[in-house]
Amino acid sequence: MLKRYLLKLYYKIIGMTPDKMPCVQYWKTKESVQAKITKAKDGSLIMLLEGEKYPFPTFPRGHLLIGTNGQYSALSILKHQIKQVFNESWQELEEKKDKKEIISNIKDKLFKMVEYAKPLKYDMLPPEMMTPSVREIYRAWTKIAPEKTYSIRDYLTFILQEDDGYRMRVQWLVNYFSWVKFNPVKVFSKALGLLEHGEVVEDMKERQRLLKRILTLCLEDKNIKDLFIKLFREINWNKVKLTKANKYHFRGKYFRCDLDILEY
Repeated sequence: MLKRYLLKLYYKIIGMTPDKMPCVQYWKTKESVQAKITKAKDGSLIMLLEGEKYPFPTFPRGHLLIGTNGQYSALSILKHQIKQVFNESWQELEEKKDKKEIISNIKDKLFKMVEYAKPLKYDMLPPEMMTPSVREIYRAWTKIAPEKTYSIRDYLTFILQEDDGYRMRVQWLVNYFSWVKFNPVKVFSKALGLLEHGEVVEDMKERQRLLKRILTLCLEDKNIKDLFIKLFREINWNKVKLTKANKYHFRGKYFRCDLDILEY
């Protein structure tokens, strides 16, 4: 916290602005650049982009993210179904339905979601090839959670691995996990609220409000809360947080990546 405060003060004194921060450049002048897919020293996939300072973590596969021949990809369908669970739960809250019943329905639906993930089974990377942040979440989940939850682990980490928009937002949250070992639920809830302020597009702000409301609702369930706390205390957040290379690419997206240290 103190380090961020001092850095923010320093940047303010020298007149640093978001547009002066190191950022991926090719999208400003080109529709595409040559890329080389290779492995980092830790075994994770990376993409070397022509003319860019840092490699891009992982290899975004277009057919998984957006589909082919006008057809939605299985990953798009999976993400849509998960969002539907959140939307339906929000509606049930608005209708003043019993919270325990809503949480129970969420659990059932998320376990059934594995049906939508089945077509993606052979596209899932082994943990050793995942980007370090996702690999660490996968490792911690495997260690502390019941085996019956591994199907959820697999498709959620798969989404984080393939969709850098989701992954980098999760990594960004780590900025606010300084006191997570003391009160993970409280810190997580506060961090989720800050996500909204990092968004540029109004539709994404609404998504973050939805995310916070439903996730904090789920944490009212004792079993979920206990597993959540164990997971957060097991994860080495230094392996998850945004690196310089991550930030370099994240700044090219519609998100205030440096909200914690710069004035926007």
